[in-house]
Amino acid sequence: MKSLTNYPSDCLKSLTNEEIMVYNFRAYVSPLLAFIGIPANIFVIIIFNILEKQQTCRFNLYAIWMALAHLIQLIVNTLIDDFLGRGLKWATDCYIWYQVDSYSSFTCKLLTYLSDVSALIASFILMLFSIDRVCSIYCAKQVEQILDLRIAKLSIFIIYVICFLLNIPHLIYADLKDDSREKSNCQYVDPVAGGVKYVLYLYIIGVTILPAILIFIMNILISCKLKSTIKRSKLNGYHDRQSYSELSKVITHLAISIMFTCLSIPLVALMILRQKVHFNNYELIYPIYAYKIIQLSKLFSSVDSFNHAFDFFLYWAFLPVIIMSKVVKTSKVVYYAYK
Repeated sequence: MKSLTNYPSDCLKSLTNEEIMVYNFRAYVSPLLAFIGIPANIFVIIIFNILEKQQTCRFNLYAIWMALAHLIQLIVNTLIDDFLGRGLKWATDCYIWYQVDSYSSFTCKLLTYLSDVSALIASFILMLFSIDRVCSIYCAKQVEQILDLRIAKLSIFIIYVICFLLNIPHLIYADLKDDSREKSNCQYVDPVAGGVKYVLYLYIIGVTILPAILIFIMNILISCKLKSTIKRSKLNGYHDRQSYSELSKVITHLAISIMFTCLSIPLVALMILRQKVHFNNYELIYPIYAYKIIQLSKLFSSVDSFNHAFDFFLYWAFLPVIIMSKVVKTSKVVYYAYK
């Protein structure tokens, strides 16, 4: 814990409107998202692990491993960084805050690394999930023959390995650095180093731009086919429970990916504008505009936490009754086990 005894009395004063929005969001919304999303993702992992043991399928695997990435992101980024490191400082008028990433060089490197790794994993698995759902709705029989569980498991494993490897430069370039008041902060020691530029573009392209574009295209393809699929499902839904179950999974995925797209598009636009600010030296030419863009990108980066917190409620809303009955039974078992 840190207090303000050695800090100036004008802490967090004379802020712009954009800065106030960022601090308010991180002080009051980020903890709410963390306290809802962390147990919700733990619940998703437990529920779908149980469902996977009862009847294995690719949908369960995507749900489990995406929830794990969401869980890490909510703990490391939303709770520790956004709320404890920044939001709590605003909420308590600079009397209390916890900058966990500034405790040591190790925590700085680890938290920076895990934050970007988990975000990249979640985006890549959602892209894989989207491609799988498009294939399932357009050519279900061929997909069932070609894309079996082993390939899905291998794909998820490869995604995790690649994402951990791609973000290794964070462990090299992120470290504690003293500011003008000799206070240690976790940041990149050499911001213009090639490795730093690489991880920044990896995040911009891999976590925001590429997933937003691909998932948007996949959503259009699914939506085009969905109308005829719903009609066919209504005709034999009462006799073909498996067909109805698959349709529900497609709709559930569509809801998750639409939420991702809606929250990602503003962030993508701001990331592109922020890069334009840096490339064209707007910090010197148009400093007020540049500062607004930077603060708004921080705000929508925090808003992106919604993507990591609410998948459980979409599963609950759209999955078929037969699956949700198992979820309810499992919920009771978990509840009475810890009561």
